[in-house]
Amino acid sequence: MGNSSYVVGDHSMKPVYEWHLNDRNDFALKKAKKYRDENEKLYGKRHPLIAFFLQRDTIIEDSAYAFVKGYLEDIKSEELGDMNKIIADFEKARTTDNPAPVLRAYSRSHGFSQQLNKDMAKNTYHALALYCTPLNCNVLARIHDGIQAFVAILFHPKLKDYLCRGVFTIYRGATIDSEELLEGYENESTIITTTFLSTSKCPGVAEMFSSLDPTKQSQISLLCRYTIHNYRRTALDMAEFSKFPHEEEVLIYPYVPFRIVSFTKTTLEPTGQKRIEVELEEINDIPTGS
Repeated sequence: MGNSSYVVGDHSMKPVYEWHLNDRNDFALKKAKKYRDENEKLYGKRHPLIAFFLQRDTIIEDSAYAFVKGYLEDIKSEELGDMNKIIADFEKARTTDNPAPVLRAYSRSHGFSQQLNKDMAKNTYHALALYCTPLNCNVLARIHDGIQAFVAILFHPKLKDYLCRGVFTIYRGATIDSEELLEGYENESTIITTTFLSTSKCPGVAEMFSSLDPTKQSQISLLCRYTIHNYRRTALDMAEFSKFPHEEEVLIYPYVPFRIVSFTKTTLEPTGQKRIEVELEEINDIPTGS
């Protein structure tokens, strides 16, 4: 199967970075909805005068250029995979006004998607937990605009054919080194996704990435089950773009709220290692004005 760990889990990325715990005042829920609304409004109907003078929509062209110049060229490294092909994908998206090549770029390299999601998690943490803005935070100033350009492309209406529909369950597996990473996450907690999350329709695929090394006693198996309702732009079907289409990859968007339905810990025999299973269900937004 090759190096396909980007599909459903990442042994090197702390899963806690994938979630942000909502607070009592629902600040995170409100902020997440605002982020989604801002990206969707980019593609709303334009005023006739604006449409006339601008003639055409250049959001993909501008965003692809901004991502390459404002982010890719800054992080470019051989360790992140074949950056020339990734940059070529963005150039194709820019010149053809088609966001689909960006999904291909995301799937090309584990190193690239991992770095992108780590930086996206930093963005979300600084915005939701530290109340930063690009004007007063060096972290956001460095990567905010580039990350936002990438997210904007994946909200484009031309990707509607790849949006998931209906209600179904998807799975994500990982291993972690300490339960401390999941402190505060318990039954009935509400979390916000902070990154793009690669999952699978097939539980067996996720199980591969939660499998343990019996020589590492402290290693913990983590399996997450996400029930998707598609109340919003929740997830993309990535099978057409994945190097391993049989793994049935589904990519969850950032800023999607979930409720933790169950949080179960067990001890595995004969190694005595631990396993944590988390069931999450997508929830709707809080009513406007509440």
